[in-house]
Amino acid sequence: MKILMKENYGNLEKLKKLGEGKKNSFTTEQLLDENLKNIDGESRKEVMQRMEKSFNRIFNENIGKKIAIVSHGASIKFLLTKWCILNARNNLEFNNKEISLNLPGVIKLVFNNSKLINIEEII
Repeated sequence: MKILMKENYGNLEKLKKLGEGKKNSFTTEQLLDENLKNIDGESRKEVMQRMEKSFNRIFNENIGKKIAIVSHGASIKFLLTKWCILNARNNLEFNNKEISLNLPGVIKLVFNNSKLINIEEII
């Protein structure tokens, strides 16, 4: 099964300028503000809706199977906000455990039926 989703970063030159005045990386700023977006780009909220729709379809069509989803690191972080919280250090946490995301990387999600029970990074 191969599903392609187009990332929409918007105007990359303007993204660079937007990032200049920010305290954090633009991805972190988007984690803090779900509506922040680059000109002609997508907000975290929009990316999350797109990613969640595709994830749910893939998940439901492959119950009981091992699947791999490949995407841009920010999009994966945004999808993980479905199950994680953003802590005081602006990092994602799942079940009171900080998720260390070294991107690019591989993240394993373990489900029991449709409930996420573990997230781990595989290096």
